[in-house]
Amino acid sequence: MNRGVQLFTYKNYCDESPLEKEILECGAGVFEPEMEPLFVRFARDGYRVHGIDNAEERLANASAYCEKNNIAADLRQADMHAIPFEDESMPFVAAYNVIFHGRKADMRQMAGEMARVLMPGGILFINFLALEDDGNGEGVRVGEGEYEQRHNGQAVIHAYLADDEAEAYFHGLEMVFKEKRVLQRMKDGEWIQQAFIDMILKKP
Repeated sequence: MNRGVQLFTYKNYCDESPLEKEILECGAGVFEPEMEPLFVRFARDGYRVHGIDNAEERLANASAYCEKNNIAADLRQADMHAIPFEDESMPFVAAYNVIFHGRKADMRQMAGEMARVLMPGGILFINFLALEDDGNGEGVRVGEGEYEQRHNGQAVIHAYLADDEAEAYFHGLEMVFKEKRVLQRMKDGEWIQQAFIDMILKKP
């Protein structure tokens, strides 16, 4: 999925911040070694970059991309439920197209971990699936707005949120940007509808 506009918006906030240029990407792995991880655009502008992912293969793909393109990055296999960084140690934290692959209780815990490592004045970038997405209601219902679905032959849980639902995950953070996107795109010869809620939050 093209994330260029959303990433550009977030990076503008980071570039304008007086904080040290250092970012942590949660879910930093990629599906192919030719795919550019999100953090690379920051690294190319002089940011110190860190990335975590719990999938060994996807993390290896990100590492291969960095090695091929001379990108310096601290990449670690780790779980977003227990991010391996100290409290308030990161100026910028991003998790894009990542957190909604799971139950809402897990999402709340992961959101809390990202908020924990974000330093005062730091900026967080995250997105969620909205109720208008075609995937909402497909598969086996496992909870309110939660469905077990098949993705690349594997069972995956996706969570779909109401417009203001995610804000409860980030008590104490200030919303500085929020955008709901409902879009249509062609997939396997058919039009599908996707819906996302993008959020940029700042820690006071």
